[in-house]
Amino acid sequence: MDGQDPEVRDDIPPRERDNALLQAADRLAAAAEILVSVSARTAVAVDSRLSPPLLRALTLVGTDPGLTLAALAERAQISRSRASRVCDTLEEAGLLARSPRTEDRRGVGLSLTGRGRSALDRVREQRTAWIKDALLRMPESDLSGLLAALRSLGPSLAHGHPEHRPGTPVSPERSA
Repeated sequence: MDGQDPEVRDDIPPRERDNALLQAADRLAAAAEILVSVSARTAVAVDSRLSPPLLRALTLVGTDPGLTLAALAERAQISRSRASRVCDTLEEAGLLARSPRTEDRRGVGLSLTGRGRSALDRVREQRTAWIKDALLRMPESDLSGLLAALRSLGPSLAHGHPEHRPGTPVSPERSA
């Protein structure tokens, strides 16, 4: 390549198209790593106890109040014992509460406290402000192209992941 971005079109040879897609995937993965790092730094700036695993748990519970410990472990892809320790830490920090579930009195649902919701909101606000500043430094034509690509990228990524596919059954731990 001559330093230019490879083109991904249906009318180019399959090998060239595959190489161009791999380069695009590498660039996207690198950008995602930067965003994860920014998110982690932002979380620690909001609350020094908010490590990436704690932020992930806070985010999952924030988007699905009443989530069970088992469902949290599954979605965060960690063991139940690790999820329990994460919840213990968040609860001790006053960011998370456990309460009996109305549907299943033996089960415990997880929810954010006011402090937890506030911390999560501050992380999101600061992260969004940082991303906005980065976008403002981009040429307008690149920004327009990025926004157009993101409109189809999100649904395309979600479609490829079982947790986000429409019609995917809810885990038994969540629906119990």
